[in-house]
Amino acid sequence: MTNRRKFLTHLSASAAALAASNALPNMAFAADKLAALNFYGPPVGPSVTLSHIAKGNSLAAYVDNINFKVYKNPDVLRVGFVSGDWQLAVTPSYVAANLANKGLPVKMLNIMTWGMLYVMSLDENVTKIEDLKGEKIGMFFKNDMPDLVFNKVMKANGLNRDVDYELHYASTPMEAVQMLISGRVKHTVLPEPAATAAMVQAKKMFNKDIYRAISLKDEWAIVNDGNGRFPMAGVMVHEDLLNAQPELVDAFHQQCVTATDWVRNNHAEAAKQAMDDLGMGAPIIQKSIPNTHLTAERAKDIKGELARFYELLAEENPKIIGGKLPADDFYI
Repeated sequence: MTNRRKFLTHLSASAAALAASNALPNMAFAADKLAALNFYGPPVGPSVTLSHIAKGNSLAAYVDNINFKVYKNPDVLRVGFVSGDWQLAVTPSYVAANLANKGLPVKMLNIMTWGMLYVMSLDENVTKIEDLKGEKIGMFFKNDMPDLVFNKVMKANGLNRDVDYELHYASTPMEAVQMLISGRVKHTVLPEPAATAAMVQAKKMFNKDIYRAISLKDEWAIVNDGNGRFPMAGVMVHEDLLNAQPELVDAFHQQCVTATDWVRNNHAEAAKQAMDDLGMGAPIIQKSIPNTHLTAERAKDIKGELARFYELLAEENPKIIGGKLPADDFYI
């Protein structure tokens, strides 16, 4: 199996080859609408919204069959788009910029969360970034969105990785939960709904308290001139789908808007719908929704915030976004 480093090394060549092709082989179009559409999301809060879209019939005018699946990590997402098998997915927003700058024909459709990352701790006295100095901290998705945001916040507070704190990596959010519950680390960064799952499971199974110590959304303000929200993740779309079915893509965004509003106002029902997709109990998902900061804002309408976010991440490593800001037509 190709390792992460080798995959990233050859990504540009693969993307260029794909961009040169005339059509994706896995897209089966009827005369006036798509025969099938698979879309994907990570094991985090916006997938509750996607699950609701998949279980409705709101896109029937544009596609015969829709299917939603949860992917395990961003590398799976990258492979899916580079191979041409995927055309629509929720992604960390910087991943879309990175792939576009490497030659893959993808666009950013919208943003679906303004940040849902938390430092969870076994220590109730941990309430601010400075309290993490000298500590071992769990982290998931190495060198991806959570890692980048956390280290940027820590550096803004004068704390440097491997000098003032130590990170221990897990492959998935739920692996990071187990690291915390088992006591291998006293603190870990988690997204929703894994953050809520850690609190519920630790109490239920071990009578152990886990605290929501720090919201990285709130802490981002020190990085971003007082503005704490950050465009963490949203829908990335392949140009072939956009060009062939622009009405479908627009309708999908409108369903993101409608479904987001519904999820915000129907926590219990939304949780029941999403439990099988996320592989998590409905009570946990229900409790997590208020801390997910769901939104559905068109990328072109918040281009300035997206560009600023990319610039901040690229200050440490320009390769994160492919060496430059994406072109204006990236934001649709």
